[in-house]
Amino acid sequence: MAHMQICIEPDDQLPVYTQLKKQIKFLILSGELQPGTQLPTSRQLAGFLNVNRNTVLKAYQALVREDLIVCKRGGGCKVVERPAATGQPVSSRLLKVIDGAIEEASELGVDPDDFASMAYARAKQRRDIQAKRRLIFVECERSSANSLARRIQQEMDLEVTPLVLRELERPTPQIEQALQEADVIATTFFHIEELKELLRETNKKVVALLVKPHLDALIEIAGIAKGTSVLLVCMTKHCAAEMQHSLDDAGIKGLDYSLAGVTDRRNLAEEMPKHPVVIASNWAARQVLSMAGPDQRAIVLDYLDLDEAGIYMLQSLIGEESLTV
Repeated sequence: MAHMQICIEPDDQLPVYTQLKKQIKFLILSGELQPGTQLPTSRQLAGFLNVNRNTVLKAYQALVREDLIVCKRGGGCKVVERPAATGQPVSSRLLKVIDGAIEEASELGVDPDDFASMAYARAKQRRDIQAKRRLIFVECERSSANSLARRIQQEMDLEVTPLVLRELERPTPQIEQALQEADVIATTFFHIEELKELLRETNKKVVALLVKPHLDALIEIAGIAKGTSVLLVCMTKHCAAEMQHSLDDAGIKGLDYSLAGVTDRRNLAEEMPKHPVVIASNWAARQVLSMAGPDQRAIVLDYLDLDEAGIYMLQSLIGEESLTV
């Protein structure tokens, strides 16, 4: 059974189940409760803490929803093998920051309980502001826009509206309103110049994010013999050029590249038979695979992972709004 140091304050402003959930979450993210650790049953923990069993069940259910623990009927609850942390794991460096803040607050005459209440209120204030802020994510194709927008929404816990580039050429009143209400408009590096041109008359912040291709496809591409004629296909020829740059950045060089976009079907049909290897982005994969010959090697470069630095940059931009106590 897990050994957990948990303190419940009946007179605290936080509900008991919230206190319990937050403390168990901290123990998981700090590493004190290791992956696979068996937690006390709800009946046992309720008895240890002298609280209602339903309170413990409610806290456990909240932790299950955050993918921090897993509960099975008759098998109790365990810390998941790979906690899908809603925040980053609590490092020793962060704990030092917290301890230092508590010490500084004490020097100012603020006791730890009052400090904890102020820290909670401040965090909630920042979260409420972030929840009200809006981000638009623009891509060239609907499925990729939806997928990457979901990823940002999961990482940042704020409203993200996915849009397609062509929707900005003749925006509807609804899209114009969304653009007006948005705090930041983001896209990938593939489309930043095109997006800036479409939004040149607005004063919105427009930022570009890096997307990372899957490693297994990069390994396959790295194994292609140098000098091989390779056709890179994306939604547009410009996008294919950016794909070439990303391959260069990954250290894959020495291939004889040609570029094509699925938006120019005639050019694509002419280019496809000329190359023994075709590399397509996931956004162009369906069209390319349907056109590939039986002796042609087709590789899909799946750009669906956002670079962590890009997420951090967005968090910084979204959090720029000043807060006052």
